[in-house]
Amino acid sequence: MNVRDIIPEILLILLMAVSAIVVVSRLWQDAIISVGILLLILAFGGLCLQLLVRLRRLEEASVQRERILKGHLEDLGRQLIAKQDQTSKTVIETVDSIKMRMYR
Repeated sequence: MNVRDIIPEILLILLMAVSAIVVVSRLWQDAIISVGILLLILAFGGLCLQLLVRLRRLEEASVQRERILKGHLEDLGRQLIAKQDQTSKTVIETVDSIKMRMYR
């Protein structure tokens, strides 16, 4: 995963933290509460960021699994067609040999 992919989320987390500090410092004018709210917002933002990263990894893994399954299904389809052709040849040969015996 590239850091450039999550830059918007990081900016939103920083904006949330700054706005929380501004609001808390204006309302209560207490540094301890402001720092506590800042840490709470940063922790919440980090959690959201971690969830986004995990979801993107799961999405990439599911796309990769889908490609692998598609390849396996195509291979299985080719094998089934080959077996069907072989069975058809065997049936045709058997019918021809029965016809040859009947007309002798």
